[in-house]
Amino acid sequence: MDSLEKELFGSDTESLDSRSDHGHDRHEDDLDLDDLVDTNLESEDPLFQSIMESTDDHDASFIASELLPQHTPHPHISGLCLHTHVLSHEDQSRLMQAIIAKNFFKGGEQNQAMCFGLRDLAWLDWLEALLKTSGTLSEPFCQRDWTAREPLFDQSIMNLYHPGNGIKPHVDLARFEDGIIIVSLLNAITMDFYPALHTMTATDPVDGGTNPYTQTSTTHREPAYSVRLEPGSIITMQGPARYEWEHGIQETTRDLVRDEWINRKIRVSITLRKMRPQAWEVGPATQNGVADRT
Repeated sequence: MDSLEKELFGSDTESLDSRSDHGHDRHEDDLDLDDLVDTNLESEDPLFQSIMESTDDHDASFIASELLPQHTPHPHISGLCLHTHVLSHEDQSRLMQAIIAKNFFKGGEQNQAMCFGLRDLAWLDWLEALLKTSGTLSEPFCQRDWTAREPLFDQSIMNLYHPGNGIKPHVDLARFEDGIIIVSLLNAITMDFYPALHTMTATDPVDGGTNPYTQTSTTHREPAYSVRLEPGSIITMQGPARYEWEHGIQETTRDLVRDEWINRKIRVSITLRKMRPQAWEVGPATQNGVADRT
């Protein structure tokens, strides 16, 4: 593993712990959201207030828009690629403004929201264009057999993570096609990867895998690899990474990053996926892709 890979992906045994309140409060890439103050968003919104309180007052030392996007395939997980410096602070603010204005999280009362269909996803049209122009969806990082499809995605999940929140290790449901995109906003977090206890294939029945969170799968396991997701970064999963590996986020208030404890702050993610044609006929739309949040 070369120096760049070590910096982006960490060691194979990187671990997390929530037993102490010690640790640094800020990471150099965390998003400064001062731009949101000048918008027409309702300043009394509790989620807006929580976000502002979790974000440092001073400017970040790193401005993503001044750096070129970097695309780094994972050295051990085929089909997993980390794309950094893709979204500028302005891009992230634009997404957060839309998320807050659309009240997806009901002022912080819920931690997950979903959109289905092209009309509900129209607010992300510009993001799709950015992913293409930034090279994020280019070969060899992402295979054209899914990046050239129309539409690229027709389902999204927005997740809100407060410090201590997580999501159980899982493989995304069979009702979604290959090629999954996860966008990270606001603050950094560590995502863990585990060999799947029950692998999937692209041809599995769309109604399969509706309950991947069995007692065995939710029992604590040590991750095989950990990936640090900085604000403005994107990960893409295809092939083995999508079907043969579980991904999850541990319940903890801090992450161990290169031998340094970093306290978590509020993070928002957007997951973009394409429904398989048959999946629209399986169950109510609100159950198509619900993740087991902890």
